[in-house]
Amino acid sequence: MKNAIILIILSIIASCGSPSKDQKDQSKSDEKAEAEKQSSEGYLIAISEIDNSVSVFVEDSLIFTSGTIHSSPKVDFQIDLTQFIENGNEKVRVELYNGVEPYNPQHDPKWEVRYDLIIDGEIVDFVHEFGDDNAIGKVWETTYDLSEW
Repeated sequence: MKNAIILIILSIIASCGSPSKDQKDQSKSDEKAEAEKQSSEGYLIAISEIDNSVSVFVEDSLIFTSGTIHSSPKVDFQIDLTQFIENGNEKVRVELYNGVEPYNPQHDPKWEVRYDLIIDGEIVDFVHEFGDDNAIGKVWETTYDLSEW
């Protein structure tokens, strides 16, 4: 009888410490909802193609550089700008470089960049710029004044 009581108590303790399948499913659901909420708030640049290098600035502070990437591969860079945006009046600059540093004369005829600017979960600008003019160094740039969005 004493052993049976101990087994019942241990069983109760064990079941209290382990979440049920429903509790685990709810926890995963809550985590997914929080991740979606976080990704839908704020400022994000989602880069999907680069040839050869992209730099992103908020005001004049470099916050991201891709490094040299060859042959316009598909990439998945998610640059969260939110922590660098204080009042929504900042300027964000995206620069594309072709070739390999130090950008002295070299042969690299093509360059390309493709990305989305996302604000509060909504794509506000889609960019796909490319060229085959053998330009080397900074070949393209754009600046966003966030107060306009």
